[in-house]
Amino acid sequence: MTVFRASRCTVAMTLVTVALMSASLVAATPASTGRSAASVQRATEDHNREALRLLAQPPFRPADLSLLSTLSYPQGPPMRPAPPREITDQKLVHLLTATLKPRGRHAREEGLAVFRSSQISAVVPNANLRAALASLAGGPGQRSIQAIRDGLFSRVVFGTTPRPEAIAMVLFGPATDPRPSIVFNQRYRYEDFRLLGEVFSHETLHRADANNHNEEAINEALHTAYHGQLLLQLPRLATSRTELARRLNTTLMALLNTRDARGRQRLTRSTGHVLPGATIPLPSLAALQLGITPDGRTATDRTGTPGNANLDFYLSAITRTRHARANFNTATVQVLERRQGWATPEERIRLARLLRLRLPQGPSEPHVSAQPSARQAQPSGWSVRIDGHRARTDAMAPAIASGEAD
Repeated sequence: MTVFRASRCTVAMTLVTVALMSASLVAATPASTGRSAASVQRATEDHNREALRLLAQPPFRPADLSLLSTLSYPQGPPMRPAPPREITDQKLVHLLTATLKPRGRHAREEGLAVFRSSQISAVVPNANLRAALASLAGGPGQRSIQAIRDGLFSRVVFGTTPRPEAIAMVLFGPATDPRPSIVFNQRYRYEDFRLLGEVFSHETLHRADANNHNEEAINEALHTAYHGQLLLQLPRLATSRTELARRLNTTLMALLNTRDARGRQRLTRSTGHVLPGATIPLPSLAALQLGITPDGRTATDRTGTPGNANLDFYLSAITRTRHARANFNTATVQVLERRQGWATPEERIRLARLLRLRLPQGPSEPHVSAQPSARQAQPSGWSVRIDGHRARTDAMAPAIASGEAD
């Protein structure tokens, strides 16, 4: 009896002790979690301050011309598109699944449904291009999928573009079918579908058989921002050195270098030439489409063309502010001039390192690692929810931005 009572007493004391310990741990967990979150937040803020100090320096010069286009840097090695290879549906599904996984289950299911859709296959028969469209699920360009579902384009195919240097063009065909088609330059038939997806998102922003410089500048800025997001998720795409990757990298470099004296991302002005050492001095990314004034500034275009739901969605995602009934005009260019919220300053520095740009590293300059911080364990861009002329200009390659605004 005594032994039993002692054992029972011991067990009871043990249970009380465990209960008290558990209560103590439960009580401590929120506080410790709060401290940990605060610590991560402080570290992130410190990294972004360091990054802004680097970004406040003059435009970064390239260190590896094999990553950039010979159209801007002819002294670089010759460009070659991705060589012919077997592209199977099985391989595309595997890569598509891996690409969409960080964006969540709904994005993954949507992308795979797009790739396998008979309705979409009728418009986009090539599997690599269909994977390109599917890869936009869950990202800022995902409204491109709806544009194809809604039948706004008759066909999306590889073929011969009227402008040989074009990556893709929107073309208007015979009167029997007033809908435009999208023709991707057959030169890029074997390029990575994720890169082709960026160009796809650009071309589906177009609508009427009319165009202006604002429309091209806006589309280029949007799909370049997406290029930056994609490289943060899949950095190996930056160094594949195919012709398409190099063209996209060059425009990305131009956007990265389009920033003000405080390091904030801009679109129409910078503190120097945004492609240092290139054949033509360029004052901003937007100047590629808007042109350059006699005094070396980015020109403006007083004309405008109507926007669409795709533009509203893309613009809202990249600026992280809600937009409705936006048009392709100077007002929308200025929206992107004032605010681009798809990448932090630290992420912009990471992208500059991926492109092997020369960053200041003197004793007084801070160092920002090319490795993602704790905050960047997941790509920052996947916050999006799933619920002119007869021949368009090409979707050349743009670049990046930050999360600061005036």
